[in-house]
Amino acid sequence: MVGLGLQVGLLWLLYPDVRSLHPCPPPHLPRFRVYRPVLIKTLIVASLLLVAFVVGLPLAESAFLAAAVLLVTRRIKPQRVLQQVDWSLLVMFSGLFILTRCVQELDLLAGVSAWVAHPAGLLAVTAIVSNLISNVPAVLLLQGLISPEATQSWLLLAAGATLAGNLTLFGAVANLITVEAAAAAGYRLSFWQHFRFGAPLTLMTLGLTYVWVGGLTSAALPK
Repeated sequence: MVGLGLQVGLLWLLYPDVRSLHPCPPPHLPRFRVYRPVLIKTLIVASLLLVAFVVGLPLAESAFLAAAVLLVTRRIKPQRVLQQVDWSLLVMFSGLFILTRCVQELDLLAGVSAWVAHPAGLLAVTAIVSNLISNVPAVLLLQGLISPEATQSWLLLAAGATLAGNLTLFGAVANLITVEAAAAAGYRLSFWQHFRFGAPLTLMTLGLTYVWVGGLTSAALPK
């Protein structure tokens, strides 16, 4: 909630249009046709997938099986469904995870082990790596450097990777999806426009995380 307040304040400071008290015009939403059988099937599959996650079944296999079941339908032509898939994004994701695996096999992060042992170092490394290869692959890389019992470090990794995704457009794949959606709607968001807002927001929220998780609450966390 504090981070959200910082974000709103930064938006108010950098973008005068946000200060307007006039209500926004209602968005124009297209009419959607609801395919009732497909909707019911989707809800069932999504519920079963959540159950699979809760009981501890393999995440990748469960998600792959659920997606495959959803694609099997006679109500909608598969071509219509596959046209909505962002193939370039999937290729980029595949490349990121291949890169992650290579870094793990070559043990290229051995030199940052000493940094990860300290709260400030862990946040710094997480922020840097997240903006080199995106935050999800960064977590996969750094988790091997953290002891399973180090609750504080896991909290710092989770918070650091999430908040570091705001620093640049490359910090999170969600940023790239948003830029593509904005471009499709006729709006251009450049790297520097995002960085102008993302850099101070990330520094403030990471500083808050360090004080809250890395300092003030460290003594209260279970070992």
